[in-house]
Amino acid sequence: MSAEHRTLVDVLMLVLRHDQLLLTMRAGEVYGSGWWALPSGRLEAGEDVVAAAVRELDEELGIAVDDDDVTFVGVTHALPPGRPARIGFGFALTRWHGEPSIREPDRCSALTWCSPDDLPARTLPYTREIVRLYHAGVAFSRFGWREPVADASVDGSPPGHPA
Repeated sequence: MSAEHRTLVDVLMLVLRHDQLLLTMRAGEVYGSGWWALPSGRLEAGEDVVAAAVRELDEELGIAVDDDDVTFVGVTHALPPGRPARIGFGFALTRWHGEPSIREPDRCSALTWCSPDDLPARTLPYTREIVRLYHAGVAFSRFGWREPVADASVDGSPPGHPA
């Protein structure tokens, strides 16, 4: 009998305002430091993916979101280079309470609004994939399984997916 397999589950949020997308600059000791990413985080034990998205938005940005305002975008079963596979659920929202601000300065050094069609060059591939699903109206991908994710280096590690 083989050991039970478990895959990390992430939530990634497209915070949209007037056709602009909010990105966070990862900082400190987190994976992908120095790269732009969607607000995101891991699912915690006993938590559903929408509750995780709402919690992460409060923790990272200080915005309050109603569950009903979180809209499913797509999911990717991602295989980053040199890292364990993970499942990323993408969600979009256009309504929230409060103004986004940096609540975890040890993990985020800046916020920027940009066009989803023109992401900064140093945007993590995992973020790019969820934005691609959103634009294409595609609900599912197997990111990195068939074609390897570009192996650009961030402090010695590939930028494919945040930890």
